[in-house]
Amino acid sequence: MDDTDLTQLPVERLVEMVKDKRKAEASLRQRLRDAEGRADKAEASVLAFQREAFEQQATDAGVASTALADLSSHIELGNLLGDDGTLDGAKAGEALKALRAERPHLFSSGAHVTTGTSARFDGAGDSDQPATWADVLQP
Repeated sequence: MDDTDLTQLPVERLVEMVKDKRKAEASLRQRLRDAEGRADKAEASVLAFQREAFEQQATDAGVASTALADLSSHIELGNLLGDDGTLDGAKAGEALKALRAERPHLFSSGAHVTTGTSARFDGAGDSDQPATWADVLQP
């Protein structure tokens, strides 16, 4: 007897066929979930590499380290990618140039904080000693 004519099959065989079909479908659904999970991980890794490359270029362009986290709210990373999915340096450079013109406060001014000696707050001018909390809190 052939399994293609379902009307002629006994109920037990039909139940067995349905169970086998459901088991195969469940297996495929699990494989699909696993594949989607691997794809999500790969996508997150690629995005992290792209973001790291852009942040490095932004740092080289003078973006303040404290402003790196805010870059994504001003520049869409997806717009800076080439056809191959890697960061297009020219597009990123143009975006950073435009951002510098629009929001210069996000960029380092070039002034560096120095340590060591500092001015006293008592009006005495420069001193060889670093300022202490006592200097700051003096009346």
